[in-house]
Amino acid sequence: MPYITVAASQYFYRTNNSPAAADGNTLILLHGSGGDSSVWEKQLGGNSAVIAPDLPGHGQSDGPLRTSAQEYARWLDAFTRALAIKQFYLAGHSLGGAIAQEFIRAFPLKVSGLILAGTGTHAAITAEYLEMLRTDFPAAVKASCLAAYAPGTAAAMCVQGCEMLTRNGPDALYSDLQVYTSFDSRPWAAALSVPALVLCGSEDRITPPADAEELAGLLPQAVLKIIPGCGHMAMMEAPGAFNEAVREFIKKLSAVSHPLSAKKE
Repeated sequence: MPYITVAASQYFYRTNNSPAAADGNTLILLHGSGGDSSVWEKQLGGNSAVIAPDLPGHGQSDGPLRTSAQEYARWLDAFTRALAIKQFYLAGHSLGGAIAQEFIRAFPLKVSGLILAGTGTHAAITAEYLEMLRTDFPAAVKASCLAAYAPGTAAAMCVQGCEMLTRNGPDALYSDLQVYTSFDSRPWAAALSVPALVLCGSEDRITPPADAEELAGLLPQAVLKIIPGCGHMAMMEAPGAFNEAVREFIKKLSAVSHPLSAKKE
């Protein structure tokens, strides 16, 4: 998987190795708090380019961590310009969805369509969890993973999630949660006129369906899709349903071959 240098820093990204599309058909995937691009493993398929970066200070990307969703959005602009991608579909999960909303707000003409998964207009993180994160990181990781997946999810998937949070470390997760709690798109979400798909697992306990319904209700061109039987990590728990929803959304907006079109589930 490749790296790209932006302002003397190196950033890692996963890709299906298809060339970035000049027609705006490239799909960029943003991960959530404390995570990295490994969460998108089941989405790296298709005949059009799919690109999933590690955000700054996450995974294999250089730091520093950014301190607001707006700063991450500005980083994403620099990242896509370095890859010479002028227009694209943008998907964000959890904190990645907050970044995606800020990106659309700042650069509305660069996005062909918006996919928001497991995210809302704002987030509430308890003071008790933030304290646990600072004083007992392993316990905080375990609590996060127990909440992230629907009951009955394969144990190996939960282990994979815990390993991801652990390798990215407490600073990334704590910083990301601070960024997420300071985000609030309620005052301006109605001005985001790009076509949007809002996805949520029916068993999501971190960003429950009510939050997705609120977001979809504010966005002027949004379609809401609840994926049954999965939790906060729908793209991992139910990749078939997740990818199909994204395919159908993009298909309605584009007459050409679209991302995820040839993905083997």
